[in-house]
Order: sequence, then C-alpha cells, then structure tokens
Amino acid sequence: MGGHVDFEDLNLEFGYSCMPDRLHYFTKEENDFRMEVRNWCKDNVDPVIEKIDRERNKELAVETLKKMPYLDIILPRNAGGQGKGVIYRCIFGEELSAFSYAIASIFGASSCLFAGPIIEFGTPEQKEKYLSGIANGTKIGAIGITEPTGGSDAIGGMKLRAKKEDDHYILNGEKCFITNGSVADYICLYAITNDQVKKHQGMTAFIFETDTPGFEVIKDYKHMGRRGMPNSYLKFNNCKIPAENILHKENEGLEVLLFGLDGERTFTASQYLGLARSAFEVAYKYSHKREQFKRTLYSFEGISFKLSEMFSDIELYRIAMAQIARMLDNGYNCRVQVAGVKFRLADAAVRTAQEAIQILGGIGYSEEYPLERYYRDSKIGQISAGTVEILKYLISREMVRMWGK
Repeated sequence: MGGHVDFEDLNLEFGYSCMPDRLHYFTKEENDFRMEVRNWCKDNVDPVIEKIDRERNKELAVETLKKMPYLDIILPRNAGGQGKGVIYRCIFGEELSAFSYAIASIFGASSCLFAGPIIEFGTPEQKEKYLSGIANGTKIGAIGITEPTGGSDAIGGMKLRAKKEDDHYILNGEKCFITNGSVADYICLYAITNDQVKKHQGMTAFIFETDTPGFEVIKDYKHMGRRGMPNSYLKFNNCKIPAENILHKENEGLEVLLFGLDGERTFTASQYLGLARSAFEVAYKYSHKREQFKRTLYSFEGISFKLSEMFSDIELYRIAMAQIARMLDNGYNCRVQVAGVKFRLADAAVRTAQEAIQILGGIGYSEEYPLERYYRDSKIGQISAGTVEILKYLISREMVRMWGK
C-alpha cells in the first residue's frame, strides 16, 4: 500500500460481481456461459487489447474476432448457429466489452446488426447463403443506414437511391460511419426505392455484397474511442444488385430497420455495462491499495460513496437489461424499454469512467491504467444507435401514444 500502485498489482479479475453464485437472476447455464466467455477473453483478447487500441489495428481486431467460438450464438441451428437468444447475446456483449469494446462492436455489427434482420426477415435461400459465413467467422457483416445528410434523422436525410431496372437495382449514393464498412463482405443496406411517397414508405432493405463493381471505401474515420474498430465512409457508383437480394419486401424497409435498431440498442447497452464494470473494478481495487494520510482511499466516505453509486448503477441496470432481454426472447415489443436502458447505461458508463479517473487522480488520467480508454470508448454510447436526446424524444412520444395528453 502507500505510494504508487502499478496496474499489475491490482490483481484484477474483470468481473467483481459476476461469479455464478452471485448472479442469481441468471440461470446456471447462463452463468457458465458467462465464465466461459470471460476465460476465453482473458487468454485471447486481453493480450492484444493495447496493441489494437494504440495502433488502431483493425486487422488484429478482426483476426481476434474471427477466432472466437461464439460468433454463432444467436444464429439459428439450421444456419450453423447455436440458436441462443437475446439474453446470451447480452451476456456475451458485457463480457467481451469488459475487455475490448472495439472487438465487441465489430461482433455486434456483424453477428447482430447484419445477421439479425436476415434471421427475422430473410428467405430460406438468403439465410442459407449469408448466415453460415457469419457463424463460422469466414465472413464479416455490416449495417448501412447513416449518410452524410442523415444523422439522427437517418431516414429523412437518406439520399442513397436504388433504381429498378429489369431484375435488378442500380445503387448510387454514399454511406458514412458504417461499422465494419471497410472489412465487410456483406452489408444490410438501406436505400430509397420510391421517391413519390414519404421516405419511410419508400425505403427498401437490401443484402449488398461488397465485391460488387462500383463499391468503394473512401476512408476509415479516426475516432477518439473504439480504436481498431473500422468505421467507414462508403460510396456506391452504379452498383448493380439483384432483386432477389431485397430483404423483406420492396418499400417496406422501415420494419426491417426498426427491428435492427432494437437489436442494436439491446446489444450496445450490454457493451456499456461491460465498460462500466471494468472501470468500477479498477477504481474499487485501487481504492483499497492506495493510501493517503495513512488511510486507504476506500476508508474515506467521499470515495466509498462514489463506488457505491457505481455499483448500484451496474447491478440495477444489469437486472433491467436481463429482464428486457428475456421479454424480447418471449416475443414482446420492448422498444420503449430498450431505448430507456440503452441511454441510461450509456450515461452510466461515461459517469463511471469519469468517477473512476477522479478516484485514481493523476495516474488515472495517464495511459498507465486503462481508464482513459474506457472513458474514450464509453462516450460514443451517448451518440451512436440513437443519441441520448433522440431516445428520450422517442420515449416521450410513446408516452403520449400510450396515455394521451
């Protein structure tokens, strides 16, 4: 105790409350899966985290992801998957994000955001053709919604057009901030197919193969966080896509998009939980080892109370997330609840990382500890998959719809 505490001296186990006998709101099978994922990440993800982050090494991040034996957890058994539900996806998202938010985001875009809509809306032929590669790690998927003129008004700002010609469509336009865009083999892509109606009534979802002539990766953005996760600006110049690659029905892409957003927000919520958990653990362990005024930091109420608030956020939001995941697995519409737990956990992850840095002081602000990475990574949670403000607006609108004015 006393002076400077090295990160290695904390003897972190990445999961202060996640031993199976502590998480009574998960089944034994679910807790066993949690521990299996955590142990795999300790052996395979932990050694490469710093290299991926410091070098923005997307190749290493993708290579590490492809080695994982869990890419198929939500995919149906007839597509080579395990057929597990949303609850398993959330457990996996928390555990992987506790180690690497970047790798977890690559998984989310590929196995959840690309594969999820195909599982729900795809034809038998589409499922057979596109899901097996995602399940075995030989293919990477992405989702293409955001455009330069879009942002929070993703549909209203959509300018990518798909013009029907005989048995195919011609795509022209751009997409930006596309996770996995520069490494994806397939993209669940949204484009306007009917200009004579409101855009949400004339939007279609397509399965796009990135080896199509005319497709171009303009650049990968350099973000403050999620380093190593490719996030791309894409261009489509007279790209030809077969009509059979329509996902669901022509001009009914909104249903696909909303389904995909619910899946994205549920998974990203689990990611913020993993980030918050790791930040808490560093601060908790450090506060018991570091001394000031001949007392451990934890013995000061100002510190232990901060940690109590962190702990309460993490425990309560995990319980809420688990309940929502089970409701989704049972077929309930949980759009409002998903939006709520997503923005609450995004805020909690940022707040927890900030407070953890404050507890450690100067050393917490340095690269000697991973807290600065947790803080950089967590900030995107208040922006992506619906900003905090947009999600609050969505909830306020739903409240009026449910209860009137």
